[in-house]
Amino acid sequence: MELTGIYLTISGLVLLWALSGGCWKVLLKPSVRFSVLGGLLVLGLAWNVKATLPGMAAEALVGLSFQFFGASLLVAMYGLRPAIVMLAVVTTMVAIISSWTLFDALKQFLLLGVLPGFAACLVMRLISHFLPKHLFIFILGHGYVAGVLSIIVPSVLLMFWHQSFSAASWGLSMDMVDWFVTLVILSFTEGSLSGMLLAVFVIYRPNWVPSFKDMEYLDAETGKAPKMP
Repeated sequence: MELTGIYLTISGLVLLWALSGGCWKVLLKPSVRFSVLGGLLVLGLAWNVKATLPGMAAEALVGLSFQFFGASLLVAMYGLRPAIVMLAVVTTMVAIISSWTLFDALKQFLLLGVLPGFAACLVMRLISHFLPKHLFIFILGHGYVAGVLSIIVPSVLLMFWHQSFSAASWGLSMDMVDWFVTLVILSFTEGSLSGMLLAVFVIYRPNWVPSFKDMEYLDAETGKAPKMP
């Protein structure tokens, strides 16, 4: 119960922060309506899919399993605060359908949503600050690189927490080989899917990616914005 209370407090504070300022209202714009509804549906299904490699301990990645998190992609498309609001809705949907306990729902929201989302946002800000504005850098950096690191950074932090506070009592795997294999597969899968989907959306449905501003990514040689079919 104590851990549930901690998770509930953290989740509540994060959600209140995400709802403050009105940034989340970008999700209500008609231009992104279909992408938001589609994202909720896809992530709702993805968060219900769990798999492990043959012979690998279940939930080897500190309580997580093989699935598409989607937090990094949402941050790349809408920004951090709107992404957290969407992830909260996804968590609520899946929790109701799958009859999750409050502890399970809060754990999924924080580990699959909030931590990867904040990690991805940090990576994207560093890329935007230190690298030139270019379409290729936006897709590769905000899509692939941020997707990979959105899994690696929280997972390493969780493993340190896991090892430091003897979380084996929670029934989580302590096998470092399983953990490393899971981490590699999860991170590159997340990065590949995020990068591929972001590229498709930017090229064919740029209105679905409000964080992408055409005028900020002018072609350095021609001085023209990239043409969208």
